[in-house]
Amino acid sequence: MRKKISLSKPLLNFQEKKYLNEVINRGWLTNGPLTIKFEEKVKKIIGSKFAIAVNSCTNGIIATLKALGLKEGDEIITTPMTFVSVIHALELFKLKIKLVDINTENFSLDFSSLKKNVGKKTKCVLIIHYGGIPVDTRNIINFCKKRKIFVVEDAATAFGSKIKNKMVGSSKNSVSIFSFYANKVITTGEGGIITLNNKLLASKIKTIISCGINRDPWKRSFQKKIWHYDVNSFGYKFNFTDIQAAIGLAQLKKLKKITSERSKIRKTYNELLNPLIKKNIIKVFKPKKNITFSEYIYTILLNKKKIKTNRDNLINFLRKNNIFTTVHYIPVNYHNFYKKKFSKFKLPISNYTFNNIVSLPFHNHLKKSEIIKISKLII
Repeated sequence: MRKKISLSKPLLNFQEKKYLNEVINRGWLTNGPLTIKFEEKVKKIIGSKFAIAVNSCTNGIIATLKALGLKEGDEIITTPMTFVSVIHALELFKLKIKLVDINTENFSLDFSSLKKNVGKKTKCVLIIHYGGIPVDTRNIINFCKKRKIFVVEDAATAFGSKIKNKMVGSSKNSVSIFSFYANKVITTGEGGIITLNNKLLASKIKTIISCGINRDPWKRSFQKKIWHYDVNSFGYKFNFTDIQAAIGLAQLKKLKKITSERSKIRKTYNELLNPLIKKNIIKVFKPKKNITFSEYIYTILLNKKKIKTNRDNLINFLRKNNIFTTVHYIPVNYHNFYKKKFSKFKLPISNYTFNNIVSLPFHNHLKKSEIIKISKLII
């Protein structure tokens, strides 16, 4: 039987087991000392004043929107090229969602489209860093700041990415939410983290993710009345755990190793697929000067004018050869639940991208021989 080449696979070893054993031996499993340590490490890496660990990136977005005080009917602008749970989060608050098209440079929010679509009712802009390719947010943030529009960065796939040595998540005028889901560059199984520099907003978010309770269980364990707490506001059960933090701390130690190795894999793919790239049969993302990818996925975009086949045929052909691929992402306007709601928006670049994009196997266990095999089959 031929060996399967998987799409993604986390880099786990004895380090994660060591930290997990410490948690088990201590007997404190929910958010506690290791969660605090994990948050401190992330703050240092990102360069933000605050880092708040949550049980998922989606719930981090929900907690952020709640803390910002967005209300039913407020308008939020974003793109369709994201995982559907993000749009669900916006729908939860009954916000008026306005979709704008992506650009061809990084498949993220197009600044010129944003400027055309901002109105008096626009209260928030949600930037999506597609595939860990960082968006240069400066123009967007400055534009929104003048209009008192909140900026939230869906940085689910962008942990470790940066522009001009400035990490995604370090902005003074936005809130960023990262994912540590099982297929991300570093993982805690499930989970995410919110980074920001606003003290008041950070305080609100910390309370919101803990059911509105004024003190978390770890801090309460040191007070005289261990059982006593108060609820000062509405909240959700979105807290992180020390079990997740144990895995996360071990993963953070490997971040440079993981991204460095993946960067080499990207370079190998680019070299091997160059005959197709040169003929404009496929397009790939290449890091530019002063731009560092998080190295989350390796995606190719087919030029349908240059080929006689289509994306789905390529996926099926590779699958028959035991190579597993996927599509990042099915845009929200393609899902039955949202088709009618978002049918009025003109999204030609997003639609073309979705119909012609493929994400190839991309992880630290990939062998060069496997990359060669994948590339030859695609060619």
